[in-house]
Amino acid sequence: MMQEVEHKKELMQLEFQMNMQLKGVDDKTLKNKEKEKEDRKDERTRIQASQQSELIDQRKGDKPPKNFESAGNDILGGGFNLGAFDPR
Repeated sequence: MMQEVEHKKELMQLEFQMNMQLKGVDDKTLKNKEKEKEDRKDERTRIQASQQSELIDQRKGDKPPKNFESAGNDILGGGFNLGAFDPR
């Protein structure tokens, strides 16, 4: 009977340790998720501030409108020669 009690204590201790490890992993994952969210927000704010500065400069200097959209470098197209993969 005492041996059974000892085994049960060991199992409970092991279960407790595993639950604590899982809690730590969950906390770390949540913290990383929040950090990533804040980093993206900071980057958007930085871009917005830069664009605002350029718009103010544009207004003060009577310059033509500036296009803030991508220059198209992020779109795949054209220059890939995939002929080597054609069936023979």
